[in-house]
Amino acid sequence: MLRHIPRQYFAKSHRENGYFLPLSVDTTCPFCKRKVNFSITWNRAKTMVVEFTKSHCPGCQKTLTFLYLTESNPNNNNHSGQLFIYPGDDTRQPLKGIEEAPDLQDGVKNAYFSTVNVLNAHEWTATAVLCRRVLEGITKSIVPDDYKNKPLASQLKELPNQINLSEPILTLADAIRKGGNLGAHFDIEKEPTEEISSLMVDVLDYLIEYIFILPNRIKNLHDKIEKLSNDNGKNAS
Repeated sequence: MLRHIPRQYFAKSHRENGYFLPLSVDTTCPFCKRKVNFSITWNRAKTMVVEFTKSHCPGCQKTLTFLYLTESNPNNNNHSGQLFIYPGDDTRQPLKGIEEAPDLQDGVKNAYFSTVNVLNAHEWTATAVLCRRVLEGITKSIVPDDYKNKPLASQLKELPNQINLSEPILTLADAIRKGGNLGAHFDIEKEPTEEISSLMVDVLDYLIEYIFILPNRIKNLHDKIEKLSNDNGKNAS
């Protein structure tokens, strides 16, 4: 099974004759489960369709395969692609569509990717704290300026006045806030567990998808249908 590696994890890349290729990536080894940097060398003749090469984990030294599926740009001669690692594993993958969410700030995206990384590293307390940090980044990007320095609980109360949020979404956001507090304040009897940390990232995915990804997808679909209707109307006349 293949695992996709988002471009945010490319540590080094190279462009030669209009062909963009990653040369090293930061990702989790499917064998030893450590977050490491893989060096990638593309020695074979380029097909501009599918490239593949071998690399080894600097931690456990086991060999794995990287595949690069080329995406051509019809407007020019530049080529890039999607990188995959084989074998894949059960590590948590970033929410699909988050890279293209136009209204989600880059700083919040980076904090989200860090959250996924520490979850895969089995750092449960750090995951809980980072989930709360991402939530705070989301609310600060939405609430008015006079609310940005208020406690997160106050920002969440203001959120429905800025966007249309139903009660279940507010409950999800409050669960992340409380879980983040659990990680941020030491209590030997109340440490976040693997289950809690994983569920918090699940909830974060739901929240991001609802606020930032779905509205954009709905708008794109509406625009396409609108254009199709207009084109049909012109053809009919």
